[in-house]
Amino acid sequence: MNTKEEIIEALEGNCDGYAPPAVFTQTATVGQMGACGCTFPDANTDPVKMSTLALQMSKQFGFATARVPYCLTVEAERFGCEINMGRGGNPPMVVNSPYRSEEIMDVPEDLISVDEFVSGGRCATVLKAAEICSKKEDIFTIAGMCDPLAVVCHILGMENFLMGSFMEPERGDRWISAITPHISAYASALSEVSDCVTIITEGTSDIIPPDMFDMFVTEHIKGVIGGMRSYSVVHCCGDTSAVLDNLASLGETALSVETAYDPEGVIGRVGSKVRLIGGINPVETLYQGRPAEIIGCAKRYSELGYAVIAPECGVPPQTPDGNLSAFAKYRES
Repeated sequence: MNTKEEIIEALEGNCDGYAPPAVFTQTATVGQMGACGCTFPDANTDPVKMSTLALQMSKQFGFATARVPYCLTVEAERFGCEINMGRGGNPPMVVNSPYRSEEIMDVPEDLISVDEFVSGGRCATVLKAAEICSKKEDIFTIAGMCDPLAVVCHILGMENFLMGSFMEPERGDRWISAITPHISAYASALSEVSDCVTIITEGTSDIIPPDMFDMFVTEHIKGVIGGMRSYSVVHCCGDTSAVLDNLASLGETALSVETAYDPEGVIGRVGSKVRLIGGINPVETLYQGRPAEIIGCAKRYSELGYAVIAPECGVPPQTPDGNLSAFAKYRES
């Protein structure tokens, strides 16, 4: 039996026995959409449908968590980016931005205000959906968001930001500094209606040089986390070996990173600094694997000392129902 209290105890460092299973990243699958009748694009724009789909993870499989939203585009849209809202198993994607050019543009003087950013659009939708989920007493509600670096990469375009920041890092940092108050205010608001906020960063060394991590991530994300009232999880995809200690020192409750390259090494390096969440490769194990593989992987990572067993990135939309059920019940096998 999975419970909200188990997850809270695990995040507090008081796990007894096998660690609880949970999903702190994207949860929507085609199977769940069909079961509850809430599909893309409506589940990305309507708070009731968004929360209904989020709660389906508990209703259908027995997880004690509900996580909203299902994409990384909410903040970028508030800054004027054009979004394809998705359909079927395809999540929303940024398709254009008024601020993309061959060079990094200067920060506009008429950038949306902080209050308007938080109170309108899909920021308001996610806040309402999280509030609905939080009214379920036995559900641990998780709200997801992007850190300032990830949002700027959407606004300017990843390639443009990387090339521009290599040539003129101060200009990229001005963009990150300009939107950090918006992201901080949004994180604070999410923390008021959620038990936990998952902050997704592009801080991997695949994206930015390790020597720029503090400029683009640490300086800004620490303030975002410091203004929150809930638990916090920092999530970063890719090879984080060069910045793992930095990622574990941002003030978050727990850290979620890809660990297949060296799970023992990850917990050996940062296990004493921060709780670790993860262990399940979302594609090779959760989507493509068999239930027995999922169960074995979950037990291995729990025995290594991970606080919560979870997919190490978003759940693939085509993940079989049987695999999710096996994951939710891995401690019963």
